Amino acid sequence: MTDQDSSPDIQQDPDLLAVEETDAYRLTLRLAKEQMECVAAIEFKSLPSAALQQESAQRENSNDNPNPPEQETADTTGDEVKVVTESSCGEISLNPVQLIQLLHQHQVSRNIDEDAVKEFCATVDLQQKPSPAVVARGIDPQPGADGWFELLVKTSGEEQEFIPDSKGRVDLKRLNAFTEIEAEQKLGVIHPPEPGIPGYTVHGLEVKGPAGSPRTINAGEGVVLKYGGRMAFSTRAGRALFDNNTLTVVDQLVIPGNVDLNVGHIDFNGFVEIKGDVLDDFDVRSTRGIKISGHVGACHIESEGSIELGAMAGREIGHIFCQGNLHARYLNQVTVVCYGDVVLTNEIRNSHVRSAGHIVVERGGIIGGEIIALKGVAAVTIGAVSGQKTRITAGVYFPDVERSEYISRQLNSIEEQIRSINGAIRPLMQHLRKGSQFIDTARARLQILNDKLDALYHQKAAFSAEVMTSQPLEIEDKNPKINIQKVLRDGVVIALGRVKEEIKFDRQGPLSIIENTRDGGLRFLSLTALPVSAAEIEQEEIALEENNNV
Repeated sequence: MTDQDSSPDIQQDPDLLAVEETDAYRLTLRLAKEQMECVAAIEFKSLPSAALQQESAQRENSNDNPNPPEQETADTTGDEVKVVTESSCGEISLNPVQLIQLLHQHQVSRNIDEDAVKEFCATVDLQQKPSPAVVARGIDPQPGADGWFELLVKTSGEEQEFIPDSKGRVDLKRLNAFTEIEAEQKLGVIHPPEPGIPGYTVHGLEVKGPAGSPRTINAGEGVVLKYGGRMAFSTRAGRALFDNNTLTVVDQLVIPGNVDLNVGHIDFNGFVEIKGDVLDDFDVRSTRGIKISGHVGACHIESEGSIELGAMAGREIGHIFCQGNLHARYLNQVTVVCYGDVVLTNEIRNSHVRSAGHIVVERGGIIGGEIIALKGVAAVTIGAVSGQKTRITAGVYFPDVERSEYISRQLNSIEEQIRSINGAIRPLMQHLRKGSQFIDTARARLQILNDKLDALYHQKAAFSAEVMTSQPLEIEDKNPKINIQKVLRDGVVIALGRVKEEIKFDRQGPLSIIENTRDGGLRFLSLTALPVSAAEIEQEEIALEENNNV
């Protein structure tokens, strides 16, 4: 076997690694696929005996063809070497060890495919022409992992998560379906791509693997990218959405249907709009306002902004807490605390409504319950035909009223406890005077009751001092005034200023009611607009009375 590495073919073809020639064949080793494969091909210079018999048969079958068979020549296409043979005679043999040694001589020692080498040589030994075979393969480089975006908050609203409380109880109405976003909260992190894994050619040379593709996202409304675009932060409170590779924080939550077990309680940093109803025992809280198109059951509705709803039947357990204005069509058996205006379209029935603004029922009445408004009350009718008590207070700030009522309740409770303890002390004192067998027990019991009595007297003194020293908050735009469009019915209890009076018979409207600060009682006057101050009207009335007396 002769080595012809210095042949002109090798010098002209850089991918041709080696050529081995004998009298019977010409063996070539060629690099392919950017030196990731070594392909062996053989060209017979003389046909072996089995091939001669096959060729003779082919000539007999083609006597009519005047043209002799074309001689096959070596041809290379792309990375492969196609080898064909020329006519001759003799036996041909190729030892796998020889082929492997040839590969080693040319620095191809890694990842030799011994099975392919044996099959290639075995085909030659069978006096058959083998196809070009890959006898050695390098290791392909692997690309690195792509960069990825790690979302740190829940956005879909579909994945429910039931979180047990400290006692292991789970509220099935609190779904925790998405994360409540606060301003300046971290929303996600963009992780960089990883470097590629290197590969090796058949010569053992390292081939650098490509790095992964970087990940980018778009910052929508309410989102800012910081630290070189690697971290996403919110610029406002709300709910995060990630869609079409864009991360946004929206401050509005829209519920297309009812608030039920599929939605659960709502606690949202933003504006909430519910296009359906809110079923009993579901809570809705928001920071910027609530709009409910349908009906509300016995629920707790709370907002730092304004609230608008259709109708609410609270069954005496429904509550509304509103720091803005409240607009509704109908309220029944609802407790309302509102720091703005309360405007009803149709009716307030058997409800307790407190407002730091005015309370107006535009087309209906106020029946039963208790109404307290700082800037006045207006309705078409007030009271019930049955004489059901309806309490209306105007011109006072309801937190002062609530504190006063709380102190009054506490003082009454303390007085009852003091009377009860004094009643229990008397028989114990009799045991002491008589020297009965229960004297020790009586002394211990007396000590406990006296300690409790001392504590109650201290509490009573503290509450009484607060009553004596506290002054109601003076608000300039308070308006102790009540407007009636049609009828003020008997049984209505009206409190204006220092006057508290129960109406004994129906009064027809339209009329305005204010306090008579000169003679006491109430003034029932011609209707004036609710914003007109009761103090101004009273001054005019006093001046008119003085002129009439002159």
